[in-house]
Amino acid sequence: MAEQTTYGYLIDMVEHRYFRAVDEKNMDEVLDCFNDDAIFTIQTSQTVHTGREGIRTMFENLFSNFEMTTHKHFHHVADPENNRVASQFVVDFLDPDGKRFSYTNCNFWYLEGEKFQRVFVYMSDENVLV
Repeated sequence: MAEQTTYGYLIDMVEHRYFRAVDEKNMDEVLDCFNDDAIFTIQTSQTVHTGREGIRTMFENLFSNFEMTTHKHFHHVADPENNRVASQFVVDFLDPDGKRFSYTNCNFWYLEGEKFQRVFVYMSDENVLV
């Protein structure tokens, strides 16, 4: 069985560590949320990114394709006994041409130890994580 975390740790990991780092385009902090062999799946497009290097490439694309992202309006369901958390949220984007758009997404994170091992993303529209 995986090492158990607390409810507060899971929420902090998702909302204040991971998404804050994504919104700030802080690659080192984003990658520090993942185990070396983590798997990141965008379920709605059947896209899989494996290991920190695969995840890095995905975020390099996101950071270069958008001037800004803002994740907000979180609704979390955390399961500390099984070291996992699900979150529904809104993400706003600003592209380089100044176009703004917004999606409602849902992510599921499974941790091993204190870091993400598996992530499943369900997007309400096109896959912007490529």
